[in-house]
Amino acid sequence: MIENLAKKYSRILASYPVAILVLLFVMAGFIASGATQIEQVSQNNEDFLPDTVPSVKAFDIIGAEFGQGGGGSTYTILFETAPEYANSNELRDIRESQMINYIETVSNDIESFKEVTTVSSVADLVEDASTKRDVINQLEASEQASSYVSEDKSFTIMRISSTDISASEEEELASMIKTSVERIERPPGIETGYTGQPFINQAFQEQSQSTQGQTSILSLIGVFLVVILLFRSIVSGLTSLSALIFGIMTGVGVFGWLGLNLSPATSGAISMGIGIAIDFGIQTVSRYKEERRELGIEKSLTEMFVGVINPMSIALIASIIGFTALSFGRITFLSDLGTILTLTTTFAFIGALTVIPTLLVIYDKHLKKYFPESFYNTFKQTVLGDTTQ
Repeated sequence: MIENLAKKYSRILASYPVAILVLLFVMAGFIASGATQIEQVSQNNEDFLPDTVPSVKAFDIIGAEFGQGGGGSTYTILFETAPEYANSNELRDIRESQMINYIETVSNDIESFKEVTTVSSVADLVEDASTKRDVINQLEASEQASSYVSEDKSFTIMRISSTDISASEEEELASMIKTSVERIERPPGIETGYTGQPFINQAFQEQSQSTQGQTSILSLIGVFLVVILLFRSIVSGLTSLSALIFGIMTGVGVFGWLGLNLSPATSGAISMGIGIAIDFGIQTVSRYKEERRELGIEKSLTEMFVGVINPMSIALIASIIGFTALSFGRITFLSDLGTILTLTTTFAFIGALTVIPTLLVIYDKHLKKYFPESFYNTFKQTVLGDTTQ
């Protein structure tokens, strides 16, 4: 039965490769458009566990009744002296009146945000900042000065507390605080830094997005180099890679159509999927090249399908079982990780049986004479005059 289906399928592919490839591209484009609906969401500690865990359930109940976290978040801004030039007018002591007035201006601006409940800084301890001597005298008389001013007087901090807001609103407030500090002209020689859980979450979010893109590109480049070395052919390498690209595009697209989002914990899923799914492309291209040494295009396709369908299907089923098992654990983000790996691997399998065969036929029928598979052999024959194989 499998051989009969393979013969019919091979006949169709060999007869209409271009039309089938165009149809596959259109379908892949539509499915892949779902990726635009995916958002990179932040992730809190409670997101790692299901709602059935008693502590998480209690957290949700208290949050719904009294507000999650019971008091919002804390943001901390660091103001530090960092002069670059000797004998310049850059500040070297944060007790300068110019610095206190700047901090007070920033404090008043941030206090105007509706999400902010309190802002505390060294400016709260100083009533008259006319001169540096006035500032020093007032700080020496205050018992709280050491809570805001370092011993060497090189830096000071500002603490900001917010109302109970969502994670996305926390990140938005963090950006607003940064904008407020940057738009108010700083005294010369002063640098700012930001810390607190919202700022750390924001940085983690940015780094995870950057890391996801870098690791995916590096994985693709690494796999591409491996398949080129394996086949000793750029053409065969690109062809085997096409199933992988098809699988990632459509798999991530379906992930988006399902309304799921990526989090920092799942940002490496694509790189993981690349290493698993490339095997399908290698198997189909290798078997086709082997059969083409003695058989025609259509017969080679048939033998390829008959030869690879069983091992590839078993590998797919085993992978899906492993990925699906992640959903049965107590760590919730593993479920999304398993879902995206299942989708990309399944569609890479489909791509290996649809995209790759059509590309192989198109190459053999129309492109082989213009783009020889082994450029090195062609170079030896045409340039060096070497006819040995």
